[in-house]
Amino acid sequence: MSEKTKIEIMDGGPLIVSDLELLEDGEGNGLAVKKKIALCRCGTSENKPFCDGSHRRAGFESSLSPGESSVPSKEGDAVIRSLKNGPYEVCGDIELCVEDDSGLSGDDPYYLCRCGASENKPFCDGSHKGIGFTDK
Repeated sequence: MSEKTKIEIMDGGPLIVSDLELLEDGEGNGLAVKKKIALCRCGTSENKPFCDGSHRRAGFESSLSPGESSVPSKEGDAVIRSLKNGPYEVCGDIELCVEDDSGLSGDDPYYLCRCGASENKPFCDGSHKGIGFTDK
């Protein structure tokens, strides 16, 4: 793809991903991607990992300040994996647009919450284990 892959985080809503090369489900199967996709981060979508608007009914809240990229350029394909009953694993050269990057370790990969329960949104803090989050 010609454009750099970018993740934008919507207040109280999904992750908007542009120009992604590869998206995998919890079983490692490749999923169809378009130029722009919306990935669920509230944990209630009936179409995981994609957003279906359930965050509105669920009352999902998450207020973030958009920002410039907080992730240094990395080598490799831009890949997001929906780990089985867990977070999104983000690998490769993907720009994360968020002002507060305190959840980033600088490592590749890094992990974004998709269960809706993390206290460190948009980053995963392991809360999915405690709430029994599943892909279904």
